[in-house]
Amino acid sequence: MNICFSVSEINWSLTKDIISILGTIAAVGIGIYGLSTWKKQLRGTSEYELAKKVLVKSHQVAQAIQAVRSPMLFLNKEEVEAGNSLKEEQRIYDERLNHLFSEWSELATLRLETKIIWASGADQAFDDLEKTVKKIRSEIWLHFWLKGAYRSPGATVDDNPDRVAANDAIVYLISDEDDFSQQIYAAVKKVEQYFQNKVRSE
Repeated sequence: MNICFSVSEINWSLTKDIISILGTIAAVGIGIYGLSTWKKQLRGTSEYELAKKVLVKSHQVAQAIQAVRSPMLFLNKEEVEAGNSLKEEQRIYDERLNHLFSEWSELATLRLETKIIWASGADQAFDDLEKTVKKIRSEIWLHFWLKGAYRSPGATVDDNPDRVAANDAIVYLISDEDDFSQQIYAAVKKVEQYFQNKVRSE
């Protein structure tokens, strides 16, 4: 049985329509696939950037905590001569703490973004670092309380040597190996452990 079609028997109008429809479907499919790939790539890039910012800012917060703890104080000579050494010392620590709070505020904003993307696991990665920020703030307050800065007339301060020594161990940076320094770096390490695997090569 011979099957033979004459060119004149082909419905060219219908064939052209079918080819056109198939081409359109193929183009739409390619477009959808391309859009999906682009979205994934965009999301991956934004997550990479967020994780990278978190890692950098966490180290900056740690540096700011250590800067607060620096034992080097450059007091204003006029204030010292006027008998305002304690107030001048407070002013310096206030400036240091304000810088720390500024750095922490930026990290807290990033923390919220990570919680939205990666849920509670990301949020919990910051807990220990937040504790160190709160700890240095409270210990600086105690440092000045022990020096009588907030004492009302006639009040006494429990400034026994053990209490002062425990406070000094946190307020004053001795080395990167001191106990509070190790707490700070362990807190940063906790952040790193969660986010480092999210920082991919581009």
